[in-house]
Amino acid sequence: MRYRPILPAAAGALAAAHVLGILTGVPLLRQAEVAALLLLAAYALTARSPDLPWALPVALTVLVVDAWITMPAEPADREWQVLRPGAVDPTLGFVTGLRLSWAALFLVLILLLTGRWRDARPGRFALAGAVLAATLVVGYAAVRLVEIHFAVRATQSPGPGDTGPSGVATVGAMLAPLALAVGAVVLAALLAGRRHRIAAGGAVLLVLVAVTHLDAALASLSLPSAAGPGVLLTAAFRANASLPASGPAVFAAVELAAYLLLVVGLLGRHSKRAEPVG
Repeated sequence: MRYRPILPAAAGALAAAHVLGILTGVPLLRQAEVAALLLLAAYALTARSPDLPWALPVALTVLVVDAWITMPAEPADREWQVLRPGAVDPTLGFVTGLRLSWAALFLVLILLLTGRWRDARPGRFALAGAVLAATLVVGYAAVRLVEIHFAVRATQSPGPGDTGPSGVATVGAMLAPLALAVGAVVLAALLAGRRHRIAAGGAVLLVLVAVTHLDAALASLSLPSAAGPGVLLTAAFRANASLPASGPAVFAAVELAAYLLLVVGLLGRHSKRAEPVG
């Protein structure tokens, strides 16, 4: 395929258009994210990689489906929603975390399960970094859990009524993002062990994506104000108060950059070796 090398660059341009649309609140192209992931899937499908002949295209197809489901609606299709106070749904956090993380988690799991990792030899630096990253992620989740627990206890009143999410609901909200974060850490270490440094960088970015998903899932639980929105969400939104959509734009940019680095890092060598066809 003669024009195959330009597919990642075109995907990057579409990803930039998607991020710019989020930042400005005016989508330049509603299907930009879907089109970017489709180009990456086509790039992976035509790579003829002996290591990942089908796993990566299938995983990217799942990402395309997720992007299509979450594609911004047309302005005419947006309607006002009236929210009424009521009991907190104990499954809301889990569903939110799963909805945010399922596609990326599928990508990580399919790469871990189908990759040829027998010859992966992570160095001491990579192993130490993986252990440190996993410790920080799990520690952050534990700190958030304790923080929310004490915030809920502080706001409890002696009378009847729902005062906040239960411990089970809080843990449930963390499950899918935490699994994504730990899986991405393991994937980054294995990729570094196989000298796929660019792809390993993409896996590291997925760890950041997972932590933001964790905070977003917890935020859906109507937390007490004392619990706060989380470190990454707070930093992203407070640092750019003049641009209300800067936080979502940064998160989208990091996530799409992670996918782009993973695909290019895994298939770049095969792209150079493959002979042009057509």
